[in-house]
Parts: sequence; structure tokens; C-alpha cells
Amino acid sequence: MRTGTEKPQGRLIRPRRPGRPAVKQTSGEYTVPVKLNRNSPTPSLERFTEYFQGFERVGAVRSVFGDRTDQVLSNLRIGFMPNRRMYMGIRDVDGNVAVGTHHLKNSPLRTLYLDVVHELFHINQRMTDEKFFHREFMKFMQDRSLYYASPIEIPAYEHTVREAERIGMTPEEITEYLKMGEAPPKVWRSFLKEMNLKKRGSKPATRVTKFPVKIKRDAPTRLCSFSDYFLGFEKVQAVRELFGDSTEEVLGDVKVEFIDSPFPTIYPNEDDGHLIVANDYFRKGPVTSLYLDAFLCLNLMKAISEGGGAPDPEADFAENPAVFKAYAAMVKEGRKLGLDNAKILDRLQLARFMMTPPAYKKFLKALRLDARHA
Repeated sequence: MRTGTEKPQGRLIRPRRPGRPAVKQTSGEYTVPVKLNRNSPTPSLERFTEYFQGFERVGAVRSVFGDRTDQVLSNLRIGFMPNRRMYMGIRDVDGNVAVGTHHLKNSPLRTLYLDVVHELFHINQRMTDEKFFHREFMKFMQDRSLYYASPIEIPAYEHTVREAERIGMTPEEITEYLKMGEAPPKVWRSFLKEMNLKKRGSKPATRVTKFPVKIKRDAPTRLCSFSDYFLGFEKVQAVRELFGDSTEEVLGDVKVEFIDSPFPTIYPNEDDGHLIVANDYFRKGPVTSLYLDAFLCLNLMKAISEGGGAPDPEADFAENPAVFKAYAAMVKEGRKLGLDNAKILDRLQLARFMMTPPAYKKFLKALRLDARHA
């Protein structure tokens, strides 16, 4: 799994009419000052072969699936992830492929080609032993330092490296491709040794410049009005303090995109600020959690608009002043609702994932949260 523009021209979706009513504003013992219209539009997974054409003819793919190649690829689906830090990965919930829309639109063809080869190797791993794949997948999802030592990643990267050598990439180019953020030096050295790269300076194979595949780069975007689904935010005191007399106008301009994602999250799109909402989470998640996540995003929008630091995908998430300011506001609102330390920490799952353990502990200390519960 490999996880690391123009404004999307999405179609505005109106809410579904009658059906399930808006959720009541109470959640357990906490009173939440908003309601949710849970009748969100159902996002669909797209056919893999519509966006990645010709991979059934690639030797590095056929060597993995053999005679099953055409059938496997025709049954495969894609869940798009509008996140600049997302490249490609496997949706552990259903075995389909997750693709970052920014990566799809902007990355070089060679990079996308190798990423697909890598992910299809994972597809076969999961088909062969789903329990083993899930167990190892969850290990590095919970501790990113384990990524380059993972028994599912090492063979997948070995396979990808052999294809990279076949298409004429130099050892230096391959090493650069393999870098996916920081890794413990010892783990990184061991990983590179496992890759058995050719010696630097050795003559590479003839460079391939024309690939036997075609990649469709524009993913679908369906936008909805924030106020159609997140009801009553314009009446929340903390939101009015945030936007003042412009509250109704600001919230009226906010758009949301519901995506099929197993991760319980809401976050702002880095390109134009519209909110990305995991649909299953929105329909089933606790009202308190959804309220605080949306409140966090509104604060992040405000902080960025005031020059608090744009969400640069290359910047250190932990050091971004807009990020800290938004989380501080969310923590304050959570305490106002009466949430204890542990429940507030639950809303920092994204921050924990994005930061190194030392940076995360430092972040919690600045927020005056007890790291012992983390």
C-alpha cells in the first residue's frame, strides 16, 4: 500500500427526500447542538478496468494471476480517496483498490504503472490468505514504523522492483520511488537490502517509454450542500463566534463529498476546501463525533483563511499552525460538551496517524491532553 490541482468540477447533489428523519441532537449523556440528515447519497465504487486499461496484458500482472487475470481485473473496483497524501492501497474491508484522486491526476504515468503492479500483487496476497493479510495490514496501520518491515509489503515491493528494473529504471530512480516518508534508518537499510537492487552505476535495461496501458485520470466528484446534511450549525455559538455575521453565508457555500471509505473521518479537501465525509461513518457514527469532526474542519477552514498555514502535503502536519489552532478549538468544544479525556482523544485519530509518536505526544502536550490515554 502506498499512502502519501485544479478545482474539481463536481455535480451538486440535492438531498434525498423523505425517508429516515434527521437524527436527534442527543448522543448518550452529551447534548449536541445540531442535527444530522443521515439520508446521504450513496457513493459508488468504479470499475478498475474503466480507469486502468490494458493491465491484463502486462507480464508482471499475468505472472501473479495467471489464467485468472482477466476475471480478477474485471471484478475489481476502485474507491477514490480525495487526499493528497493518499497514493494507492487496498481496501481491507472488501479487497478492492483505493486510489488517491490527486495522485491519479498528477503523478507520472510510470509511477502510476508501478503502483498498480504493486497493488495487484497485494490483491493476490489477500485472495490467497485474507486473515494473514488483514492481520499484517492492521499492524502497520497502527504503527507506521512497521511498514518497511511488513511481510506483505516486502514481497510486493520485490515484485515491483523487478518490474522497475525491467522497464529500465536505475537503482537511484528505484530507491527514490520506494521512499514513502520517514522510516527508522535500520529498517530502511534492511528493506533496501531485501530489494536486492542492482549496484549503483550498473547499466540498466533498455528504458521503456511507451507503456501498454491507458490510465483515465479524472475521478468523479459529486458535491452536496453542507447545510442540507449538517443541520443547525449556523445556530451554534462557537460557530457564530468563528464566522460572525457571515456565518450563514459561509456555511451556505460549504460543499461536502460523501465517499465510500472504511475510515470514520471528515476532512477538508486540500484543493478547494470542500469537506470529504466517509458515508458509512456519517450514517452510523455517533452524533457527538460527527459534530466535533465537522467543527474541527470549519475551524481549519477559518485558520487557513486567516493565514494560519495552508495544508501543504509536504509540510509537517504536527508543525502546521492551522492544524493546531483547529484542534485546540475542537478540544475546547469537546470539553464544553462534557467529554472526558479519552473520548476527546478518539477524535485525534487522524493526527495520530499523520504524526510520528514523539510528534504526537508533543502535540497532545500542547493541547493539554493526557498522553497516557493515547
